[in-house]
Amino acid sequence: MGHLIQQLFFALGGFTRWLYCMFMNVVFDKNYIKNIGYYLFEDDNETDNSGMDSNKKNFVIGIFAFIFIITMLQINN
Repeated sequence: MGHLIQQLFFALGGFTRWLYCMFMNVVFDKNYIKNIGYYLFEDDNETDNSGMDSNKKNFVIGIFAFIFIITMLQINN
């Protein structure tokens, strides 16, 4: 069960990162990758300057996105 929840956060984080990059491409005319599969299924283990690889980024952003969604649902009720 724990592995399933972890994969949920990976997917939610990847989807959130993809939405952010699409927003940056449209509004600020950046050149981020537009393929959603790159953000959901990237398997590179290269770390950036902060020491995080893509799975760690997706997991952390997925947790924040989950908390944000739960908060928005609670505000609307």
